[in-house]
Amino acid sequence: MKSKIPPAFPKAEEISRIKEPLTWTAAKRALMGEACREMAVFHRDNSAEIRGLYERRKFRPESIRSESDLEKIPPVGVTAMKYFLMTCLPQKEVFLKLTSSGTRGQKTQVLFDSASLDRVQAMLERVWEQEGLISGKPANYMMFVYDPKEAKDLGIAFSDKNQQRFAPAAAVHYAIRKNKAGEWEFDKAGAIAKMFEYEADSKPVRIFGMPGFIHGFLEELELRKLRIKLPAQSLVMTGGGWKAAEDKKVSRDFFRMKMTGLLGIPGDRVRDGYGFAEHSAPYLQCRNHRFHVPVYNRVYARDPVTMRILKPGQTGLLEFVTPYNAMMPNLALLSTDTGCINQGRCGCGWNAPVFTLAGRSGLTKHKGCALTADELVRKG
Repeated sequence: MKSKIPPAFPKAEEISRIKEPLTWTAAKRALMGEACREMAVFHRDNSAEIRGLYERRKFRPESIRSESDLEKIPPVGVTAMKYFLMTCLPQKEVFLKLTSSGTRGQKTQVLFDSASLDRVQAMLERVWEQEGLISGKPANYMMFVYDPKEAKDLGIAFSDKNQQRFAPAAAVHYAIRKNKAGEWEFDKAGAIAKMFEYEADSKPVRIFGMPGFIHGFLEELELRKLRIKLPAQSLVMTGGGWKAAEDKKVSRDFFRMKMTGLLGIPGDRVRDGYGFAEHSAPYLQCRNHRFHVPVYNRVYARDPVTMRILKPGQTGLLEFVTPYNAMMPNLALLSTDTGCINQGRCGCGWNAPVFTLAGRSGLTKHKGCALTADELVRKG
């Protein structure tokens, strides 16, 4: 380990805090290349695993000079991070540790030093800001995720609680908590009672959580023949995987329709977020419900056999690139998700590229939040 103290990363700092990240310009694209070169050099110099990977691929970080060079960065397979803890800074620099939510599979430890955490927080804030979803008006929160007091370092609990900073919290209710036996329990009745309290209040309601839990809540409302009319400017942000909802043959369009019919929230205020613990950089649906690539990220679809970059519209393994993290060498990650880069531009007004998720790949699916949600919803 060559570095004794966390170094400064001026280009990574700048790109992480860039204004309007969903509006790409030539200057922003050039800055992204400089930030990736900066971080790739550091990862090579401070991680034996990355140094070996780069040497085997005959890749020199200093060769990153243009946009086309970013796809040449050798990616780390996300599965490797579930079995090997790779770091580039001393353990004493760990400011936050999160884990992926694998309940039957191997969990991932994700480490952040203070500066890296600040950078990824800034990325999230900038994209929420451009989407117009930050408000100074107090809101009531309904959280369909694990209570962070019990979940502790679980990534999904941290990320959803973290997003409460985008509107002051008047009241917060967690629908998934531990019972007296110490087991996780989905308290639908408690959530319904609290939601009626929120309906009587004038404050907007912000609903966060995994689609499986939220869909289970909507099913319970239908079963009881209940309707709730939430105040204007209420918002739904789903995340953490759709398996538990999609396994019930619920399309995302139908899900949004049910949110409008049962809770009175218009479709353009029902959004989905995408991300995974090992990558951590945020992706947020626009008002047209499409995932854009912020300028501080890159997304590629690769042929799973040849590893070549596929053309827009062709489905392959998705690779994600972001230069914020000095603590761990996750600059370029090859995921187990499949998808494609879309052709053409989105009608929302942002010129950032759009990608579509197709599904999970791999011989064994990583079992995590979505599966747990499905089990708890069925138990409830």
